[in-house]
Amino acid sequence: MLLLALLAPLAMADTPVDSISLAISRGIAAEAARDGRGMLAAARSLEALGAKPRAGEADLAEYWRNRALARGVRDKAPPVRGRVLGPAYSRGVLAPGAALSTEQVFLAGQKAEIALVPQAGRSLTIRVGTVDKAICERVSANVRVKCDWIPTFTRRVQIRVANNGAAPALYYLVSN
Repeated sequence: MLLLALLAPLAMADTPVDSISLAISRGIAAEAARDGRGMLAAARSLEALGAKPRAGEADLAEYWRNRALARGVRDKAPPVRGRVLGPAYSRGVLAPGAALSTEQVFLAGQKAEIALVPQAGRSLTIRVGTVDKAICERVSANVRVKCDWIPTFTRRVQIRVANNGAAPALYYLVSN
């Protein structure tokens, strides 16, 4: 019953990328506020949604669960096992003026989604497309932003995240 209550706000999200990026946003806010219950709720949401980090990256759900437990929050619910495949997130830090460029394949006819969740107080730019054509370009001024589209052809697209600010910026990139 408690898990359903925690996931209720996420049920209003349109897609898995919406739900996961919202859970990450809430977890970041809970961590900043030193809110153990909020971190545990974010961890449970990520687990229930089946979100997994990229290979070799830290698991936010595990991190926030451990932080919550260290703050004395009791976790009575059994761990939820996620799917083998599904939405993923990646954590990164960009120095001032730096950019990250990566590629991902999206399937024709299936909705493609990418969300960028910036660190509070940071503004990042995300561009998704090919070398000569942008599919989506957004500026995340302290809030998560999302790019979604339906590819006509199965192909690899470039995802570029840039920090045009004067301070280093932590971010999470969520994709389906």
